[in-house]
Amino acid sequence: MAIVVTPGINVKVNQSQFDKHIIMLALATKKKLGEILKTQARLTCKDICDFYPPFSGSAPSVTHGGEGGFGNKARDKGRAAVNRDVRKIFAPLAQAPAGVVAQRGDLGIFDAWIRAKKETPPPHSPSWLFGKFNSGSMGMVWSDGYFDASAGFTTQVLFDRFIQSRHGNFGGEGNIMLNESEGQIGAVHRMVRGPVHYRVGKNRKPDFYVRDWKLVERYIKKTQQRVGKLKAGWYYAGLKLGSMPTSAWIREQGSGNAIFESNLGGSLQTIKVGNAIGKKHTQGWHLIAKARDHRAFAMRNNVIKMLKDKKDGGRKLLEVIQGIEGFKIETT
Repeated sequence: MAIVVTPGINVKVNQSQFDKHIIMLALATKKKLGEILKTQARLTCKDICDFYPPFSGSAPSVTHGGEGGFGNKARDKGRAAVNRDVRKIFAPLAQAPAGVVAQRGDLGIFDAWIRAKKETPPPHSPSWLFGKFNSGSMGMVWSDGYFDASAGFTTQVLFDRFIQSRHGNFGGEGNIMLNESEGQIGAVHRMVRGPVHYRVGKNRKPDFYVRDWKLVERYIKKTQQRVGKLKAGWYYAGLKLGSMPTSAWIREQGSGNAIFESNLGGSLQTIKVGNAIGKKHTQGWHLIAKARDHRAFAMRNNVIKMLKDKKDGGRKLLEVIQGIEGFKIETT
């Protein structure tokens, strides 16, 4: 009869169990506890960087062959997500539905909207409003901010006809932004993302229509440069303990959010690592827990590999894994 020990897969561990894994590894390797603590704390930081968004694949995975959370593929995916999310919130003013503009009942909004639509290729909707002005000598003529009265129309006349044409059916919801600033764009973005998941809904459609679209484009580029900031605290904490994968776009975020405290001299040896970014504690915790579960699995797997082929390794293995969850023990 033989005893076969294998590491359990998809096992969730709490902090107490994780600490026991550290002690187990020290017993198996006969290394000093402080050395094991430093190595596993560094590798945990690495795992969290891999598992924290953005990551290169469809799901978090450890770095291997250009995948994981450190490479340029992950960076580009994160920047593309920023671009996509912002464009789910905002659209150029010319794309505002006529119903939204009519619902506001504001001459200034109507004037800005019709000017914006004029700058886009036809056809323009509603067709009756633009049909008279899209060709020939009756092209849109502007004077002092209004349609030229000599052409028979002013902005006010067109606006009145536009409102009347809706017959009170002011359908459509949205927000018109005429005097927006980059700060306002950012505030709306943060509001829509909101807690707890800090992401824009998958099926969301734009409902903030912006006159100065260049502001949105500038905001997107600036926000894309912050991709990697959530990883950077963990990255720099890991560097305190040794080497980390090369990743310029994470390093460029700086070390200001890194948390690192080490106490390896006393009877109670501890290392504290973390990220000081001040969002809700629950944000991303499931991914941090996932990284911790992976690190525990790696430690269990290493212990089995180290001891199973050694003389009397089976008995030693059973000794060091006592009280440790996550092992599957079978007899054959």
